Amino acid sequence: MDRAKSKKIRNIRIIATNIFMCLSVFVIVFVLMMIAMGFTFSESGKLEQAGLAQISSRPSDASVTIDGEAQFNHTDFSKMLSSGTHQIKITKPGYDTWTKDVKIDAGLLTRIDWVRLFPEEKHTDNVYDFNNLRLAAFSANRKKLIATEKNSNKLLVIDIQSENIKTDELNLNDCLSTTAAKAVEGEISIIAWNNDNTRLIAKWVNGDETSWHLIDLEHSDASIDLTKRLNLNFSDIIIANDSADKLWALEAGNLRLIDTDKLTISGSFASDVQLITANRDTAFFVNKENGVRQIGIYKNNEKGSTIIKKLEDVDDEATIKLTAGSYWNEDWLAYSVNEQIFVLSGKYPSYDKNELSKLKTKLERKLDYTPKLISTNASQRIAVFSGDKYLTSFDLETDDYFDSELASEISNITWIDNYLLWQKVDNTIAVRDFDGSNRRVVVSDINTAFPVAISENNRWLYYIDFTKITKKDDQPTESKYTLKRLSL
Repeated sequence: MDRAKSKKIRNIRIIATNIFMCLSVFVIVFVLMMIAMGFTFSESGKLEQAGLAQISSRPSDASVTIDGEAQFNHTDFSKMLSSGTHQIKITKPGYDTWTKDVKIDAGLLTRIDWVRLFPEEKHTDNVYDFNNLRLAAFSANRKKLIATEKNSNKLLVIDIQSENIKTDELNLNDCLSTTAAKAVEGEISIIAWNNDNTRLIAKWVNGDETSWHLIDLEHSDASIDLTKRLNLNFSDIIIANDSADKLWALEAGNLRLIDTDKLTISGSFASDVQLITANRDTAFFVNKENGVRQIGIYKNNEKGSTIIKKLEDVDDEATIKLTAGSYWNEDWLAYSVNEQIFVLSGKYPSYDKNELSKLKTKLERKLDYTPKLISTNASQRIAVFSGDKYLTSFDLETDDYFDSELASEISNITWIDNYLLWQKVDNTIAVRDFDGSNRRVVVSDINTAFPVAISENNRWLYYIDFTKITKKDDQPTESKYTLKRLSL
């Protein structure tokens, strides 16, 4: 036997085996990577990349049908779907049906996490009665309701999370830094809440006088009459940080910053300002310079402001609205000029750094209406332009926009949770998804336009109803406001 030749053949076999094993491992890893990236073969044998749909619902454990085919899994679950539009239907015994055509993008995750089903049988409880209700507002985190009755100097703070609601009473005169006799007068509106919903900005209009207040719900005597203490007349105030010890303020056309701990106010960061909004420590404004209206930005602690957009050929009568937010580590700004709407996303520019290119245009459209309001949901994922009988929603996660026409003119459409809008229509509470789809009437025969909210724990829908009590023997008719909740 030729030992050298036998050894050579054995070595060749070993090398060939190793090469085959390496190629096999490479092919297996490559195939697994392609599968993980959503690549599959279609029925025609063509290689296509799918997208991942993540479907959740409230309540969970609901049945899912995709393109007419019932799925084995119930919500919450994920499934790879071919790119394109798919009809998704979600049902659960005892609840209504949710359905929508959803666009799936190749290689991307599409989160369908806003699905809410409402019970078909309505179980409603009366949980609190008011007389001649003057103010009612739900906290931004949907854990509290604050309310006060007419001719009362008590501010009620109602916990709406528990089966048996808990109520605290604050002195309204402490909250408004005034006398008990005067506290019962005028109209109070809630402008904004701080991050943990323990402090809020309130506007009090009493006859010809308007004052702005920082109300502390944990220590009412620590509340501040900002107008009186700073001796300035404000036209708008916005919270500038989580604790609300910094506030953006619009005063006599000047953008300023209030320090509520030191009770000081800054100099002017921008002048001739007509409108402000903020994303916490960053303020945005619309002002006029050399006869030209413009949109600017000021970041706290920077030396000056930056102009984002000069609005050439826009006169003083133009309707301008704006709002801002941050989503998935990206900043964004949405604004409208008459019928024209814009959404910019990326990074807010810093003063004197030539960073305007970091704020990219995500949406630019001309609508058939002029928006009267731009709002954003709690997670700041959705921007909604609304006006007349129309809605235009923009999803910052998917860059998709949706147009909706409503049955009646928008007057009080607001968020009921993170993705659901509500509107009072013909004495009913009508809800719809942020994109205008899945409109449903969840409460009928409601006689007030006070706020509506779903509690943060998703157990109840709260609303306030009004009834008249007719007495005998020519006694005057009394009115009663009742806080009600619908079990979800």
